[in-house]
Amino acid sequence: MAHSGPPQGAERVACENPRLSQRDGAGYRDELVRLAAELGVSAVIDFHDGYLAPDTLHQLVHSADLILLPYDSVEQVTSGVLTEAVAAGKPVISTRFPHAVELLGEGTGLLVDREDPAAIAAAVRSVLTDRGLARDLARRARRVGEGLGWRDVAGAYLAVCDRVSRRRIDPLRIDPLRIGLRHLGRAHPADRSAAG
Repeated sequence: MAHSGPPQGAERVACENPRLSQRDGAGYRDELVRLAAELGVSAVIDFHDGYLAPDTLHQLVHSADLILLPYDSVEQVTSGVLTEAVAAGKPVISTRFPHAVELLGEGTGLLVDREDPAAIAAAVRSVLTDRGLARDLARRARRVGEGLGWRDVAGAYLAVCDRVSRRRIDPLRIDPLRIGLRHLGRAHPADRSAAG
């Protein structure tokens, strides 16, 4: 299939994972630059040599029409970019890893197999050409993403900490055997007599 270059007015950003540079040196990045030139899309790709600052990532995700997460590692467990994308209500295509399956598995996004460029290309093409699909994925992501933004999550953690800190707990009334701290039940005899 011949590649015709990017759609008119397209803007793309490729963010390189710094761990790949550490493992493969500049070779991986050079390969991506060469491939972009070969495909005629160099003018619309901006390569970054490190992680983006949170505000920059936030702005980039919110300005995107589509988020593609083609992780190739079987060890990939979670993704801050995935959370940011779903919280922003963006159509997401991702390779399968635990966090992606959890967030996208119910039709919130599209899941593809690792190392399957044809499936990735077909998914991207579907989202970019089927506006109904793109709108549906965005709508589902917005619904699932409510409360997933970093500020929302931080606020929820602060609320839990606040509730816990307001509880009055008498440490002398805690039974270490009941809460699974058996090793505390063997404390020094003076400690046990003070607690009794």
